[in-house]
Amino acid sequence: MNDMRKILVYVILLASLSACSVKPTVELYDSFNMTGALVGENHTIPPVMLYPKNIFLKDSFLVVFNEKMDTFFQVFDRVNFAYKYSFGSRGEGPGDFILPASQLVANNPDETIVLDMNRLKKISFENAQPLISDLKFSGIQPFYNGLIKLADSLYVCDANLEEEYEYVFVYPDGELKKWGVYPEGIERFGDLLSRNQAYSKIKIAHPSGKYFAAFYTNSRRLRIYDVCGSMLHDIELNVLSGEQEISLEAEKRYIHAIAVYATEDYIYTLNLDMTPQDIYARKQFPSLQIFSWEGKPLKQYKLDRYISAFTVDEDRQILYGVFAEDESSIYTFNMK
Repeated sequence: MNDMRKILVYVILLASLSACSVKPTVELYDSFNMTGALVGENHTIPPVMLYPKNIFLKDSFLVVFNEKMDTFFQVFDRVNFAYKYSFGSRGEGPGDFILPASQLVANNPDETIVLDMNRLKKISFENAQPLISDLKFSGIQPFYNGLIKLADSLYVCDANLEEEYEYVFVYPDGELKKWGVYPEGIERFGDLLSRNQAYSKIKIAHPSGKYFAAFYTNSRRLRIYDVCGSMLHDIELNVLSGEQEISLEAEKRYIHAIAVYATEDYIYTLNLDMTPQDIYARKQFPSLQIFSWEGKPLKQYKLDRYISAFTVDEDRQILYGVFAEDESSIYTFNMK
């Protein structure tokens, strides 16, 4: 009987390990369920911004991150866009920032976290004033590319561009685990660096932290993973503009998703869907593309102007956007 129990336990363990390692079949979609257009409204603001790279909502405020300012964050009223104040000075003091990353590590009703070199800083507001606090972080590397927070103090970031693996888990005790297989090998590209650069990506975690989505910048492809590193969905979009195979020549590659935001039910991406030459010629405007957390393409809205960063107020169905080359405007789009 004991031998039978041992065998049964072994079979169950083997089955569970096999289930975690199963790679899902590629799911191919050739259209969005719905397409439409969004008309933007321009809100002129005072000359307080310089190269706006990100925008997010926090309490009753709209916060813009400006990469080239000595004070990085500018605060506006989220309804009337009145400028309130700036915070986050460049420096090494308790509330200062050295080199904050434009992509947020976490941004949900519970917390907004910024990566500053290899430090994590939490932004909150109390009595309408910003509070910046340092978070405990086990990372020991000098910097982390594309770091996002998952559940239970687990973080994931991109592996080094010359690594065979695609991702790195950063555990609370400081342990690093490299994992993940790229969509294709190095045969076409010739070496790891060229292949990995071609498959650059942006990531976003579900608000629960239990899974995350990765959108490849130069490919119409996205993948969704859980906190074990198991791939839940592998999605390809056969939707123009674009091509199924990434060009070997960087200047001919299409640039798709450049910014991402997530809520409980949806993933929002800002997409260019153009080559660098098309972008330079302003061939078309970007689009907002909305996916389910199963990776299904739900809606695509063509915008009527350029933005390069965005956030969404789902309750009011408003898209807020900024354009890095426009320092005098915040844009809104009514999605109702």
